[in-house]
Order: sequence, then C-alpha cells, then structure tokens
Amino acid sequence: MLDEDQLIRSLRARVRDPEGVLGIGDDCCIWSPAGPTCLSTDTVVEERHFLPADDPRLVGRKAAGAALSDLAAMGARPVGAVVALTCPARWDAEALVDGIITELDRHGCPLLGGDTTGGGMLVITVTVWGEAVASAHGTPRLLRRSGAHPGDLLVVTGPLGGSLRSGRHLRVEPRLAEGQWLAGHPAVHALMDLSDGLAGDAPKLAAASGCGCILLPSQVPVHDDVPLMSDQVSAAMCDGEDFELLAAVAPEMWPILQLAWPFPRPLMAVGWLIEQPGAFVEDAQGRLVTMPWRGFVHTG
Repeated sequence: MLDEDQLIRSLRARVRDPEGVLGIGDDCCIWSPAGPTCLSTDTVVEERHFLPADDPRLVGRKAAGAALSDLAAMGARPVGAVVALTCPARWDAEALVDGIITELDRHGCPLLGGDTTGGGMLVITVTVWGEAVASAHGTPRLLRRSGAHPGDLLVVTGPLGGSLRSGRHLRVEPRLAEGQWLAGHPAVHALMDLSDGLAGDAPKLAAASGCGCILLPSQVPVHDDVPLMSDQVSAAMCDGEDFELLAAVAPEMWPILQLAWPFPRPLMAVGWLIEQPGAFVEDAQGRLVTMPWRGFVHTG
C-alpha cells in the first residue's frame, strides 16, 4: 500500500498536463474555458455503489464513467477532472487510480488534480467539467432537463436493465458522442442520463420541464443482460445504472432525427410528455394508469 506522497508521485509520473493547463502538483489546477462550461461531481461509496470484493480497477472505472455520463447528459465535451479519494489500506489505491485514469484517458479527459486520504470506507468523488461543442446547426449549446415541451417524444439511446445483475454497472459507457450529437440537433429539446431507471428518471425530466409523462413499457428496449425468465419490463424500467441517455424530441422532427442518427444502435421512442403533471404508463390493455414503479434506489 502506497502512502499519500508515493501515490501522488506515481500520479505525476503518469499524468501529463495539456498545453496551457496547470494540473497536478499545485494547490489548484488552472485552465481557460473556451466557451460555455458545465461542472458536475459524482461520488461512489463502498457497499452502496460497489462491493468490497469488486475489482478495484473496475471500481475506478465506474467512478470516472458515472461522472463523465453527467457531461454526456448535457451534450458536453470533457475538458478536465479532479478526484477526491478516501482509501482504506485494504484497497489497492494504485489499481483504483489506474482504473480512474484509464477511463478518463479513454474519453480524452485529463486528470488535473484532487485529494487523497485514508479512511475506513472507500469513497471516490470525481468532479468533471466540459464545454459545449460547435455543430453544423448553429451556436454551441449545453442541453438541460428543463427545455422540453408537451407533445415531445421521449427517446432512449440504448437498451435498459440488468446492469447490476451482470456487473455492467462497473463498466460504464458514457454516451458522450451521442450526447454531443443530440445537443447539436435543434429537434432535441432536453436531455439527461439514465442512472436511476427510466421509471425514476423520466418523471424528473418531465417535472423539470413543467410537464407530465406517459411511458410505453412495451416499447422500452430490454438489454440482453436481463434474463428471459424474469419480469423484463420491470427490469428495463427500474434496474438503473444503465447510463444511456433520455432525450425529449420534437415529434414532427422524429423521422428526420432517426434518419440522421449516425450511431449503430437505433434511437427508440418510449413515451411522450403531456401537459398534465404526473407519471403514467400504458398497461397491457392499453389503459393509462399511474406509474406503478419508482425506479432504482441506492440502498446500503
């Protein structure tokens, strides 16, 4: 187990500052934003987001990937990260940091600083910041949850469910390229990532936009990680930690958006927004009923 100074020296040997940026080694990092900037902090905690037996490199990957997913939810390009690590001696700090840096590097996000300390439980807090990306449709923008309108379709970028059962929640794939593409298209009015399940997150986007929502459980794409001999609909609606994106799309532009979508997995419409507050689903008989699920809740 490395002590704090040894761990920092190891980090300094591995991490290189981008040109014009001051990173690890001083009291603060320094960078010059090139435009609208967004900032997010995400924390993962032992026994709540991962288990003591989990691979430390995957735990590090999850911590970084979950934070980067927040940037994806704004349509932002990552430009930097800082990490606060509280690490008990029983965890391999080098492997944890390797997982964090590898994931950040994979998405072009330099690690520019942070803090390390000992403690009785492993806690990793990753703070990331990003910038709006120029597009062919006009001024760069960062998408919010609050820009949607009644009548907008609710669209997801990939299949849902089964992440915890399969261990996929430790191998987060932040949809950064998809988020940037969606932010660049005028048909997309709002965006967020799906960390707490569609049943939990869709009502959040709707409420932020002053709307209600109707979801179509039969139309929700189910991930292959969900066993066939299970309640697949409930899993896709509630399992959480999928980190796909949920977008609100102008309905008249939906065919054009589908045709222009450049990614291999198709966008799927799973519901729409309504003026009436609340969350509803269409049941197997085609009736509208109050949402029977609450989504994924972290317990510990």
